[in-house]
Formats: sequence, structure tokens, C-alpha cells
Amino acid sequence: MIETKFKQTEIGLIPEDWEKSSVGETFLHVNSNTLSRDCLNYESGIVRNVHYGDVLVKFGEIVDAETDELPYINDDTGISINPNVLLRSGDIIVADTAEDETAGKATELINVNGDIVAGLHTIVNRPKQDLFSPKYLGYFFNSSLYHNQLLPHMQGIKVLSLSKKAIDSTIVVYPKDKQEQSRIAEALSGVDKLISSLSKTIKKKRLIKQGAMQQLLTGKKRLPGFDGEWVESELGTIVSIQRGCMLKSSEYQFGNIPVIAGGITPAGFHNVANRNGRTITISASGANAGYISYYKGPIFATDCSTISEGNDYFIDFIYYVLLLKQKDIFRLQTGGAQPHIHPKDIAPLKINLPCLYEEQVAIANVLTTIDNEIESLEEERDKYIRLKEGMMQKLLTGQIRLIEAETKQQDLPKAKAANVYFKRSVLAAEIADCLCEEPTFGHVKMEKLIFLTEHLCHINIDSHYHRDAAGPYDNRALRSIDSQLKKQKWFEAKKEDKGYQYIPMQNRGGHKKYFEKYYADVMPMFEKIIDTFKSSPTEQCEIIATLYSAWGDLLQSHQPFTDDDILNEVLNNWHESKKRISRNRWQTGLDWMRANGFVPQENN
Repeated sequence: MIETKFKQTEIGLIPEDWEKSSVGETFLHVNSNTLSRDCLNYESGIVRNVHYGDVLVKFGEIVDAETDELPYINDDTGISINPNVLLRSGDIIVADTAEDETAGKATELINVNGDIVAGLHTIVNRPKQDLFSPKYLGYFFNSSLYHNQLLPHMQGIKVLSLSKKAIDSTIVVYPKDKQEQSRIAEALSGVDKLISSLSKTIKKKRLIKQGAMQQLLTGKKRLPGFDGEWVESELGTIVSIQRGCMLKSSEYQFGNIPVIAGGITPAGFHNVANRNGRTITISASGANAGYISYYKGPIFATDCSTISEGNDYFIDFIYYVLLLKQKDIFRLQTGGAQPHIHPKDIAPLKINLPCLYEEQVAIANVLTTIDNEIESLEEERDKYIRLKEGMMQKLLTGQIRLIEAETKQQDLPKAKAANVYFKRSVLAAEIADCLCEEPTFGHVKMEKLIFLTEHLCHINIDSHYHRDAAGPYDNRALRSIDSQLKKQKWFEAKKEDKGYQYIPMQNRGGHKKYFEKYYADVMPMFEKIIDTFKSSPTEQCEIIATLYSAWGDLLQSHQPFTDDDILNEVLNNWHESKKRISRNRWQTGLDWMRANGFVPQENN
């Protein structure tokens, strides 16, 4: 293992073999234009323009000129483009103005093929020398390590801005080795791809939900088993719409009851509730007057109207109906400069609903299921966003090094093999560290998680799995792992009444530095595997691992196959013990794998 020595800089510790320099020393500035958004279009043109608003809101750390949408400058602007202001791959475009501390947000331009310029309120930094690998600077300029340097230089009250002089005084740090820069950028790009994929799935799910609401909440599409009449009524004749109790901020008491004034987030917390159970809130005043929210626990309602549960309607159904009519409700605002909406304004709103209470419940349950899927995806996306922030902090300061392993001598195959075995034990140690306190964790679950990690993360730890009762199983590798864990004094595999347990030893955690070295670039998928199966029954892990193995084997045959073929492999070509699990459960496992992204690829 290569030991990293650190040196102190103005922005903290960095590796001794890294460089630091000021932006002023390392970059030159390319002039930008002053064209407003009105001078741009997305239809046609010759010269494209990077707008500061897009840098602040739309773009991430990297803008790919080949695939990302950049607006054109209108042909009738009459602007003359000087070749010296055309952007190149590797240029860093900084938004120098914003209404908050996002001023200074930057993006790196890559794959430039055509004329592109930078627009109003941008500062373009171009490296003077070929010191940087593509994408490295895009991530560095958007890290907290860099952005924190900008905060003291921001000027203004309502609008914050930065000068070129301020930016020139900031520090950039980077590995001398451009290949190390590239590995850092690719590791972060890998997380970005996961975040982007999840964001696209969330957007798709939201569109599906909107379509389902349009169909189900208007009666255009009926769920199976329902054919009764729908009626149109005024909202106020179906539900009771009440005003909240006004509460001054000085009257808030310490507690955990959200105080709801109708906004997106609680206005504070109180120690008592004035609405219990499920409550719909409609904000009463301000720009958001009419905004619909839904709370499933106790709240203290203040500057809003509320609808509570009732015997003649299913409140979840009413919530989705109002959500579908959100734009219509906003149009009910009165009051001019300080708009407001009162219960009397909402009461005449016309809504359609099934006469059968059961159909209301069924429709709401379909939409709630979609909402739960969206919420789960959002939580997963947000987890990866937090993971990326942590990775940026460690990778861009050298706390984690992605240094390519030194080439081994060809005449030392045993040393190479030993390294693979050690890497395998490090992986097992991290799994044990995450799960040793879980009652379902033991030998079998360890084996299944190693199998899934090796295949889903595309790593090679020299395992050879067999189709036996506990398969996929590699007993030889597991014995080696147990021996190495005990030798390193990380964990001891002890046989108890209900099987093996991994008991922490005095050096628990000593594997972490090796784990970060070997597996930093597969952390997002590894964490997904651990989080997914942490509290799952061992049999559930067995089902997924077995299906994955059988599915993967069929993929390698390069022949068409169906779900029935996968299940036949498991139930008839594996081991008799697999038949203890019903065919329906195996099929459910396949469906779950597709829904959660645990699907083998042909090259696995």
C-alpha cells in the first residue's frame, strides 16, 4: 500500500505530491457577451451561448456540447463574434451573479464542436497550460473546498456577485498525475450517472402519476370491479373546510408538532396539535395562496384552510382530486398585491367523485402506490447526492487516493493471487462491519452479499461459485475469508446455536483504509446492496442471489429464454432444497429484481 504524506496549504491538507496554485496564476479569462435571455432561442442558429441562469439552475458540473441543450443566439441580434471569445473544451464558465450564495457555481465545457460563446454574468477561466484531465476542474470548481473560498468575496445584499479579481485570488489543488485526475473525475461521473438515471425515472413516474390522475379521477378509466355512478358536487357540500388558528411566532412552544401555515415546509414546531389524523391544508395567503398539502399525522394549522377525515368520503381521494385541480385553485386567489384564499372561495369548487366509498379508496390506493415509489426513488437519489458530496470532499483533497496499482513482476503469480484474496477479505470485513449486529447475518448471508457485490459491482475477487443447497456458494473462499478476518483481528466467525455469527475483534475498522483504496469507485452500488438487504431474511438474499446466478448463466448461452426458463433452472437444475420455496416466490423475486435494478448483464 502506498502511504500518502500530506502538506498544509491555505485551504487545508493535501498530498505532498499534489500541486496548488491560484486561479490567477493558472488561468486566463475569455471575454463574454452581455446578451440577455431574450436574444436566445432553442430552434436554430449558428453560434450557441452559455447563459449564466443555465449554469446556476440547469447545468451540472459538466456540460457536454454534443449532447446537452445550449440555446442559439438569434440571427437578428447583429452581434459580431470575435474568434478570440469562442469557447473551447476545458473552459470553466462561472456564474458571477445570483440571488443567493450559489453565485460562483461553475460548469466545465467538454466536446466542443462548433461556435459557442459565454453570455451575460459569466466569467470564463481557461487553463494556460495542459495541466488538467477533462472533467476534473468541473468537479473541483463546484466542490465545497473551492466554493467556501468564494463566500468571503461575495458582494451585495439582494443580489450577490463576484469579481474576476476575487476569483483570481482563490486556490486550485490537483494531482500532478493527470491519470489520477481522470480516475477522480470518472468515479464522480459514475455517481452522477446514477443520480441522472434516478432523476429520469422519477420524472417518468411523475408523468405516469399525472396520466393516472387524469384518467382515474375523472372517471374516464374505471378500475376492475367498479361500474357505479359518479356525481358532480361542490366541494363545500361534501367536506367541511375550516380555518386554522392564528399563532404568533412568539407563541411557538418547544415540541415536535409541525406548525403549518400553508407553505411547502413547516413554519415551526409546537407542543400541541389542533388537527389530528389525516389533514389536507390549503395555504391562505401570499404568493402560494391555494397551495395543496397533505399531512398524515398531528399538525398545528395556522394560516391555512383545512379538510379533515370524514365518514362520507375517503380523504386521500379528495387530496388527489384537489391536487389535480391545483391550477384551478390558484385562480381563486383574491386580494391583489397580497393574494389570499378563504374557505368560502374554495367551497364552490366543482369536483366529481364515485358514489361508492370503496371505489374512492381503490383509486387513491393506486395513486398512493405511485407516490410511494416516487418517494422511495427520491430518497435513493438524495442518498447518492449526499454520497457524492462526501466523495468530492475526500477525493479532491487526496484523503482517498485513486492511484493505479503498481505493475507486479510477471514471475510472482503467488503475490498477485494473495492480493486478490486480501481484497476479498477486505470486502467481507466491510460487509461484516455494516451487518454484524443484524440478527439475520451469518455465513449464508455473507456469501450471498459477496456474490451480489462481485457481480453487480463488476469486481474480480477470484471466487468460484457452485450450484449446491446453499448456492451460489464458494466454501473454499469463505473459509479463506474467515481465516483472514481472524488473522487481521477484524472479526471472528463463531458457530452459535443458529449458525455462524461474525464477532468484532480488537482491530475492527482496520480494514477501512484498504476498502476505500480498493472499492471507492463502486461505493454507490455497494451501499445500495447493503441498504437493500441489511434487514432482509437470509432466505430472501438466497432467492435473489440464486435467481441472479441462473439468469446470468442463461445470458451467457446467448440463446433466447423466458422467466419460465430461469425458474426451471432454479427448481430443476440446481438442488432439491430450492423446491422448498414456492414457484410464486421465485417469480416475485424476478419481478422485484427488475423493479430494483438487480438485473445481470450479458457480459457479467
